[in-house]
Amino acid sequence: MSDTTDKNDLTANSSELDLTTMTREEALSYMGLPSDADIKEIDDRFWQMAKKYRGKDDPESKKMDEEIATVYDIASGRRDFRVEHEQQIEAEPKIFGKSKSAWKNYIEYTWYKYLAGLVIGIAAIVVIVGLINNSRTSYAVVVFGHMMFDNTYMRETLVENGAKNPYVGYADVVVPNDEGFAYSETGNETLNAMFYMNPVALVSDKESYLYYYTVFKDLTPISDQIMAGLTDDAKAGIEPVYMSEREAIYYQNEMYRENGFDEMDLPNPEDFSDEPILIGYEITDPEAAAKMGVNCMWHSRQTTLIVGQCINCEEDEKSVLVITAIINSAYV
Repeated sequence: MSDTTDKNDLTANSSELDLTTMTREEALSYMGLPSDADIKEIDDRFWQMAKKYRGKDDPESKKMDEEIATVYDIASGRRDFRVEHEQQIEAEPKIFGKSKSAWKNYIEYTWYKYLAGLVIGIAAIVVIVGLINNSRTSYAVVVFGHMMFDNTYMRETLVENGAKNPYVGYADVVVPNDEGFAYSETGNETLNAMFYMNPVALVSDKESYLYYYTVFKDLTPISDQIMAGLTDDAKAGIEPVYMSEREAIYYQNEMYRENGFDEMDLPNPEDFSDEPILIGYEITDPEAAAKMGVNCMWHSRQTTLIVGQCINCEEDEKSVLVITAIINSAYV
């Protein structure tokens, strides 16, 4: 179906649909997409289709708006994931009439107030420690992603390259995923708190940076200096990472949906610039992540690392030193 498909065409197709039995392949076909379309293509097509009916009061437009949203839910795989998840829960053994997952949710919600207090307490401690460290060091690095992290190797690397008393902290953050990992309020608050340390560099796993575009600074002004400081092996082992504000909104919306935001409240990616900026360099060797102290927590994938500059950093010289040292150390 082309972008010029009019309302009558969709309405005609609508009368033949059974959304309760629609497969993902049928949903993609309905949207005019190939069977191997990725989530960005699906999101983009959804916005193109939905904007024709959104905000209109006539019954037919409302019906089509709901239908397109349902088809999108199927095409994106969210419906099948929910069904599979519900089947897994149903198959779990029952304890006093509740499944293991039900008990887990019950405990989490019962202790929510205590957990919220703990999160605030941890964030406060991180801020205090950060402020103390910030008074002694001007070489702070923040590492984030779904990981466990030992900062020994990275810290020693920075010291060897002239960074006096560097601070290397990390936050275990969970972005939308198909592995069943839930959003971590603790991890996100810890990450937010660490920005008080005015980091000169950021290191993210490949899965997470897409959702944190706004914390990265355009590296273009210092890219030549960074490249000049890299070894030949390091240059051969990295790839520049570009991202536009429009692309970032797609991922931001996905995170908002995971947290229950209404589709009507989400910004339209088409309203934002599609001009990409250089937000970092990818260390393409997955084994380098382990070498640098990263223990990836994703079940079904290895991860690579993205190294960039923090949006608030005004000390380009220190960023260049730290970024080149981190990248070079991956290929020693």
